[in-house]
Amino acid sequence: MKHSLCQSLCWLLIAALSCASAAVSSSYDRQVKAFVDLSSERYFKLYDQIAAETYSANDEEDFEALFSKLTNVKRIADELVGISREASGFNVSRVHNVELKAALQELRTVGDLFVLGEEYFSSVQMNLASLQKMSTDKDIDPYLGGAKMPNEDDSPLAYYPDIQKIVQRSNDVDELKYYWETWRDKNQIWASVNFYTIVQSYQKAAQILEIPVHQLWYRYDSQEMLQQMEQAMSELKPAYQQLHAFVRDELHKKYGGDVVNPNGPIPDHLYQQVMEQAWEEGSIIESYFPRKDLPQYDDFVKHLSAKALINESESFYTSLGFDSLSADFHKNQLKEPNEERPDDDCRPALFDLTPHVYMMYCEKVSFRKLMQYHAHMARVYYAEQKKRLPSYYFKAYNLEYPVGEAVVLSASSPTHLTNRGLAKGVQFTENSLQNRLFRMGIHTVLNIPLYYVHTKVMHDLLNGTVDMDTVNKHYWKLLEQHAGIEPPTDRTEGAIDFPYKFYVNIEQNHQTKKFISEILGYQFYRSLCQKSNHRGQLHNCDFFGNFAVGNSLKAMMSLGSTKPWKQVVGKVLPKNTGLSSLALLEYYQPIVDWLKTHNQQSKVKIGWNPTSKKIV
Repeated sequence: MKHSLCQSLCWLLIAALSCASAAVSSSYDRQVKAFVDLSSERYFKLYDQIAAETYSANDEEDFEALFSKLTNVKRIADELVGISREASGFNVSRVHNVELKAALQELRTVGDLFVLGEEYFSSVQMNLASLQKMSTDKDIDPYLGGAKMPNEDDSPLAYYPDIQKIVQRSNDVDELKYYWETWRDKNQIWASVNFYTIVQSYQKAAQILEIPVHQLWYRYDSQEMLQQMEQAMSELKPAYQQLHAFVRDELHKKYGGDVVNPNGPIPDHLYQQVMEQAWEEGSIIESYFPRKDLPQYDDFVKHLSAKALINESESFYTSLGFDSLSADFHKNQLKEPNEERPDDDCRPALFDLTPHVYMMYCEKVSFRKLMQYHAHMARVYYAEQKKRLPSYYFKAYNLEYPVGEAVVLSASSPTHLTNRGLAKGVQFTENSLQNRLFRMGIHTVLNIPLYYVHTKVMHDLLNGTVDMDTVNKHYWKLLEQHAGIEPPTDRTEGAIDFPYKFYVNIEQNHQTKKFISEILGYQFYRSLCQKSNHRGQLHNCDFFGNFAVGNSLKAMMSLGSTKPWKQVVGKVLPKNTGLSSLALLEYYQPIVDWLKTHNQQSKVKIGWNPTSKKIV
């Protein structure tokens, strides 16, 4: 709950701190400017207070301390709603100055969901927290009463991380089906009630604010972005169908025709298994590209401390010409992990209140954590570059996420790992490069249609195209159409089958961010590799140490949202025409070529017939 509240406040405060400095041309403009300046001054002073009270909150604090923080947040929320109402009292059509007009329009909406008043704190925040807890509550009885658990432990399980770890290693189709169905049956009513309350809250808040609901949800031109997402999906479709055909054929050979129709959609519980096992020895590509032929990536970092992983990720950005992070950041804005539980599978997290960015890291050391820190550092450095702008421009179209994706692609390349001395004594052969690329492709390419479908479902719910009575059928229709996936069993009336990831950070529109960061991240990566004069296959490019790359990133980051999306992105993509899967396809071209040859030889069906499952 605290994390989602922090993120909500972050966006609201960014929008609130709009300061227009251009000359005014009328007495009415002067009134507006005075109002905007006053609002900016009031809320800029709240940054440190918000950071101190919400970021520092922890589960060990007593009720009175937490209640005091909540009381202060409510006070700030009331002020935000007051600003929205005051801004609505001005007539935008009478304002001449363009920047002032934009500022006033933004200030009208800073109340966000807070315009719901006490309902936001007593209901909406509870609903969001409940959705987050569905994946971590230990309320699922283990399969066969725990007979397959270590020491036959029959203790209840949470989906994350308990069941997720089972999916990563299990080849028992009945076990996988059990957990798929049981988690959804257990959370059916809970998910439906809490989720629909969130949808209704956005619809109600949009009515109060007198703005389109999608403007409140996406915070940018939703129709244009959806069209770009559809274009990217269209470009990806032929390669996706090749991968889908291969996956289905391997699952059919493994489990038989009673479980997997060789010409139909892939059952969802097995689709999830394939993605979770992409880097495991039980992966479906094991007979073609054995996991043992790849190095143990965790061995690359086992000699490093958790803080050393942070420093290594920072060094990537300083190699591009960015300044080192301040001593104050390392001392006061890095939240230390719980050293008493070094094996906790925690998730690194960021709390972004530009110009302040706070980062929590994990004591556990792994290669995956190193890559996560490389991605998070993009947000830290983006904040550093845009903090000199009027805060009206801090939003920056969420471009810090695809920047982080591009950096991770570079930092995880065999070239980088070898040059940095992390992959000591490791020889990356052509076969091992193909092996790595295939496993990456399974995880990346199979996820993209899911991000799209989740975005489309939320879009259609918000605009009333579907309601909660019909959304599950709509969801499976979209999954079949765009991903070739079906449920493992017939679905009854009242079922709601979204996976747990659908609900994670749902109020931040996380699934749309993931789609854009994956697609645009590969576009950034290819462009930056070209900037660094890379020669050879794209998937082994490393732009570490290239100042020209850093200058391109700085040029984009320093704009914030002062220009339209395409112009800002154009600083890294000079020939930008919007979202495109072509860079991603170039990255995975060796795998696409392999799949085409293999599928042709195997004579498998490309595409899928309609599902035979009944969905009410």
